[in-house]
Amino acid sequence: MGSKVSILGDVYSFGILILEIFTGRRTTDTLFQASSSLHHFVETALPENVMEILDKKAFHGEMTSISTNGEDYWGNIKKEQMECLVGILEIGVACSAESPKDRLTMRQVYSKLTLIREKFLGAEDVSRGD
Repeated sequence: MGSKVSILGDVYSFGILILEIFTGRRTTDTLFQASSSLHHFVETALPENVMEILDKKAFHGEMTSISTNGEDYWGNIKKEQMECLVGILEIGVACSAESPKDRLTMRQVYSKLTLIREKFLGAEDVSRGD
């Protein structure tokens, strides 16, 4: 990153924070050796393998049962909610891009998060029957 303080550094930190919260992994995790990173770990999993990288402890209320092969079953997650999770992780990946010029601006982040929030709340209303 460098030693110069900048808004782009703040955007990077925000992206890493999102990735750490949703995956339950830290950038210093032993999984990430010299050739890998948290950013790369999430980027390569999106969108098809998002369920494998999410922190199961953070979403335990959404996991309703255990499947026959012993894996967690995400039965309560609606398609729209899953799209919201993918969108949030995509924001984290975009904010933590290696090159500062490839990162989102915080204005873009705000716009994307607002759309995700509206979609999520709409999905919640549908699931409650409102």
